[in-house]
Amino acid sequence: MAWRACHWRFPWNDSTLPFARFSVSSFFSRFFSKKPEIKPIPPRLASVTELESPSFRAFIDEINAFSRDHGLREFTNWSKVWEYPWLYAHGLDQIVWPGKRLIDFGSEISPMPWFLAKRGAIVTLIETDPQWLPIWEELRTKLGVNVSWKIVSDEILPLPDAFADAATSFSVIEHQPNKKRAVGEIARVLKPGAPLFISFDICEPSLGMTFPEWNGRALTMAEFEKEIWRHPAFVSDPAQPLTWNTNAMAAFRDWHLQSAPHHNYVVAAAVLRKKSQ
Repeated sequence: MAWRACHWRFPWNDSTLPFARFSVSSFFSRFFSKKPEIKPIPPRLASVTELESPSFRAFIDEINAFSRDHGLREFTNWSKVWEYPWLYAHGLDQIVWPGKRLIDFGSEISPMPWFLAKRGAIVTLIETDPQWLPIWEELRTKLGVNVSWKIVSDEILPLPDAFADAATSFSVIEHQPNKKRAVGEIARVLKPGAPLFISFDICEPSLGMTFPEWNGRALTMAEFEKEIWRHPAFVSDPAQPLTWNTNAMAAFRDWHLQSAPHHNYVVAAAVLRKKSQ
C-alpha cells in the first residue's frame, strides 16, 4: 500500500523550546505576523531524553486533548510522542497557516493535519484506505475547516505541480514500495522553496535492528541520506556530511520495544526544503 500511516542534540536547553514557556495557542498568536523562511534541518534520531522533557510532554498533552475531543488518535507510548513535538518545534510552529496549502501523507485519523487546519491551513489528506471518509466528513463539518482528501492506490499524487506550501509525512515513507517515486511526487507538488516535514523509521541490521516485512521497509541512515536528503529537488550541501546523534539509539530502541515486540528499530525526523529553482 502507498501513503499509508502506521499506528543534533538540541542546540538549546529545554526551557528555550518554543512551547516550553507558552501554550501552543499563545505561541501561535504571539508570532502570528512573522513569516520566517523554513530552513532545512538535518535528520535527528529520536531521543528518550527529549520525549520525556516537559516541553515535549506539554505539546503531546495538548495534541491528545484535541484528539480526545474530536475522536482522533491519541499517543502515549508510540514514537509520535517524539515525532510530533520535534517537527512542530522545528518549523511547523513558524508557518502563518491561514491560506497556506498543506498536504499530509498517510493521514488516517492523525490529529496533526486537523490541528493545523484549525489554525487556518488548507489541508489535503492523502490516504489509501477509504474507511476514514465518514470520520473525515463528520469532522470537517464539526470543526468548520478547509480539509479535502485524495484516496490513492500508489505513489502518484492526483495534484498539480507546485500545489502546496508545505507537506507533512509522519512515519509513512517506510510503507512506500517505491520510495524514489514517492519522494519525487512530493517534490513535484511542493511549491519552490516549500518545506517537507518528515519523520521516518530507521533500521540498522548491523546493530541488531529488525523491521517486519509486513510493515514495509525502513531505511538505513545511509539510505535516507542518499535517497531523500540528497534528492536533487531539495536543498542540501554535498560538502557537508550528515552527523547523526547515534548515542540516542540504544535508549530509544529499548523504550520503543516496550510498545510492541516488533519495534526493534529507531525513528528520526528532518526538515527538507524544495529548491527555489
